[in-house]
Amino acid sequence: MSGFDSVGSERFLAALSAVPRDIVGPPRIVMACVAVLAVQRAAIAVEVTGTGWEVLCASDSAADRFEALQATVGQGPGIDAAVRGEVVVVEDLALIQHRWPLLGAAMDPGESGAVYSIPLQAGAVRLGVLDLFCAEPGRLDGSRWVAVSSVATMVTMILLSDQNADGAEMVLGQWWNSAPHTRDIHQASGMVAAQLGIPVRDAYSRLQAHAYARGFTLAEVAVDVVARRLHFNPASEVP
Repeated sequence: MSGFDSVGSERFLAALSAVPRDIVGPPRIVMACVAVLAVQRAAIAVEVTGTGWEVLCASDSAADRFEALQATVGQGPGIDAAVRGEVVVVEDLALIQHRWPLLGAAMDPGESGAVYSIPLQAGAVRLGVLDLFCAEPGRLDGSRWVAVSSVATMVTMILLSDQNADGAEMVLGQWWNSAPHTRDIHQASGMVAAQLGIPVRDAYSRLQAHAYARGFTLAEVAVDVVARRLHFNPASEVP
């Protein structure tokens, strides 16, 4: 994926400005992506220092669930794209179970379509990934890939507007602060770390395991921890 489409970038910025004012924060970005690209939904997820994979925003509930499942099981095309710094294409969601079995097992049977995972990075800074979803299986053609590449570049530039930090949650600045899932997971990881007397990263892994074992998403478990409906007992392997 190469090239830069200045016209497509201008269309993206125009679409970003046209998003209704009642939609605030990160969702504005993915709504603009859907408006200008040949996709039906979009989502952005980031790797957070000290914890793990977290959903920043999604254009709808289907995209949000896919990202939440990736965060819960710790694998998927978006995570691979962000870690490797390379585009990952899944031409048919039916193939997910062969490449990422835990993700495939967590998905609803019979899901179809395609997903294109584009890393959001600038030099040595890796923010996360832009996941784009099509309702029909298949690949995007060359001209549409150029548009996707250009929009991904614009999204990265927007998210990097706050340059004075190292971690993704700091670099993202205002975008991070308005993402409710990330706040809940971050807070829940800290609470579980205190309850069990373990590092925050290990607490995040415990949250993942608890969510996966019980068929919940990581975000759903985090909400219960923050609301103090769920407490992790250091005397037992299972909370």
